[in-house]
Amino acid sequence: MERIRELFRLLSESFPPSPKFTETDVPDLSQKVLLVTGGSSGIGLELSRVLYHRGGRVIIAGRSEKSYNEAVSDIKANPPKGLNKFSKGSMEFLKIDLSDLTTIKPAAQDLLARVDRLDIAWYNAGVMIPPVGSKTKQGYELQWGTNVVAHFLLNRFLSPLQIKTAESAPTGTVRTIWVSSSAHHMGPKPYGINFDDINYEKTAQKPKPFLTYGQSKVGDVLLAYEYANIVSDKGIVSLSLNPGNLRSNLQRYIGNFVRAIISRLLLYPPRFGGLTELYAGFSPEPAATKGFAYVVPWGRIGILNKNVQTGLEKHDTAKKLWALLEKETDKYM
Repeated sequence: MERIRELFRLLSESFPPSPKFTETDVPDLSQKVLLVTGGSSGIGLELSRVLYHRGGRVIIAGRSEKSYNEAVSDIKANPPKGLNKFSKGSMEFLKIDLSDLTTIKPAAQDLLARVDRLDIAWYNAGVMIPPVGSKTKQGYELQWGTNVVAHFLLNRFLSPLQIKTAESAPTGTVRTIWVSSSAHHMGPKPYGINFDDINYEKTAQKPKPFLTYGQSKVGDVLLAYEYANIVSDKGIVSLSLNPGNLRSNLQRYIGNFVRAIISRLLLYPPRFGGLTELYAGFSPEPAATKGFAYVVPWGRIGILNKNVQTGLEKHDTAKKLWALLEKETDKYM
């Protein structure tokens, strides 16, 4: 019976109902400071588009200033439908390479020198199924190091500013959003993280590509969950989400023929993923949970994979991961 329920949850996330929270539901963002990692393409670009056209100060973090400048031109030239009448915000580039932990501290220091508040951080950037064996500069499996470790370290630097922002901001408006995926259902058994060998270095058999990707997306869920335990009483809402199955450059490592078939049959335009992230950022429903929430397409409160939930509730997997990453990232603080 549980497998049937799990199947229906996956189908619901893969073929969601029409969105109820759209661009025109986003409030006035003037005076708000908003960070989007990976905001120059895909879902992050669609998210940044709305934030700018609703008046926010949008910090777009990424590796390439050229890609940022192209995104800015696109965003300014193509406002979302229904937002033409509103005052525009501003956009700024923050140079960071999430595959190299030595770039995190300088980027964070740069940001903290520029802003005196941080209302919402979307840890949106990610890597999906690169060639097996791909590593970060520090030797982490590329998806784990980029999607999980780097965002954890960045959050260590930015958390005090968000806590300060929450002291004077309206209740429930300061949020940290760790972007996961439906792939969190595919993490390794039993509870989503292979703690004995996270980087799969002790096994001669290469892991399946979606196994390591799924593990990284479980990692994002666990960080959101534990961060909620740490800061919810300080006024910060910590969420994770599945933005949906979307056409984006995340699929760049999949073969062209397979990608074309998947895109035609199963994937949606990136705008819809942006709507999921907007719901997580601005809808009152996630804040009403008074703790962690998992958001699913195109803006609904969802249910985690049963095994991942069991690990959280009965085996403290989130606390274990948090402690592990604190120890591993201390040298980069």
